Amino acid sequence: MKFLSLLFLTAVVLTLNANAEDLPKLINEDYKAYSDSLEHNITSFTYLDDDGSYKTYLLSSQESDNNNPIFQIGSVSKLFTAHALCNMVINGDLKLTTKVKEVLPFVTFKDERIANITLEQLANHSSGLPRLPVNIFVGMTDSLQPYQNYTKSMLYNFLANYELVRAPGKSYEYSNLGFGLLGNILDTYLAKNKNTTLEKYIQKEIFDKAGMKDTGFELTVEQKEREVQPYIENSPTPAWEFDVIKWAGAYYSTTQDLAKYLNQFVTKTPVFDQKVLELSRTITFEPNPNMRMSLGWHITPLGSSTVYWHNGNTYGNSAFIGFTSSGKFVAVLSNSNRILDSFAVDVLNSMK
Repeated sequence: MKFLSLLFLTAVVLTLNANAEDLPKLINEDYKAYSDSLEHNITSFTYLDDDGSYKTYLLSSQESDNNNPIFQIGSVSKLFTAHALCNMVINGDLKLTTKVKEVLPFVTFKDERIANITLEQLANHSSGLPRLPVNIFVGMTDSLQPYQNYTKSMLYNFLANYELVRAPGKSYEYSNLGFGLLGNILDTYLAKNKNTTLEKYIQKEIFDKAGMKDTGFELTVEQKEREVQPYIENSPTPAWEFDVIKWAGAYYSTTQDLAKYLNQFVTKTPVFDQKVLELSRTITFEPNPNMRMSLGWHITPLGSSTVYWHNGNTYGNSAFIGFTSSGKFVAVLSNSNRILDSFAVDVLNSMK
């Protein structure tokens, strides 16, 4: 959850001129050298092969019988929150122009501009809200758990007292706070109007439909046996725990599950509503000439193609998923805090 777009843009410039035949070498040799440089690294790649099947490469610096590892995916979680928004807009529950104050009328606002932030602005990082709320440090008791004690009441208190330094809709600032707020708004609306929660809604409308059985906030006993220990370099670190900001980064998943999700954006026969997929790909903001935003997705050029992507980082996990306008995709997860973007882009670039 910590780093984002500039790293990816650099990776695009430096990407290898590979081809499909180079993929096994790229992953099994070039990336394995990196993986082996860490004592406890486990990295999983799943991508769409030329024959239409998913292919998974699992690399480990030590012997392991875990052939379908589960990782915390950090900010890739934001895509599910944004997808739920798209679903609710297409179903007529909410509008992209719905304002914060319309769903949270009980919150008072010192800065009326915050009350008028739209759901679209929250989903494309143009809300004007900062990356993190300044009062997050008040409840922080463990430096390794930055989000654990940040509660709904603290969020509402922040909204009531904060004054924006930039106007909504004018500029891009990546915001974990914004997506935590977006999830809270959707959850509040569903509880009041649909007698359900956002967690259950995402499970039903996304995970169940796509067959994503290993994706969720909580893991079963069997899944916990496949959960991978996160590492900061070679030192173990706990998985992040969340309260109200969970919609920005708390999900666990596998590359095989994420491949099922990505496939919905490239297949001719998706299980998701085509209108929802079209809305989620629709450009809603342009931070600069090299990057545009849809709802959740960052969109950048990759040679003659275009890639929709999102990465994620906790203190001990890294994630990257992306699909191209030419119909390819890749999901990469690792139990290292090192950034995966350049490797993932090389895999995507080799598929063209």
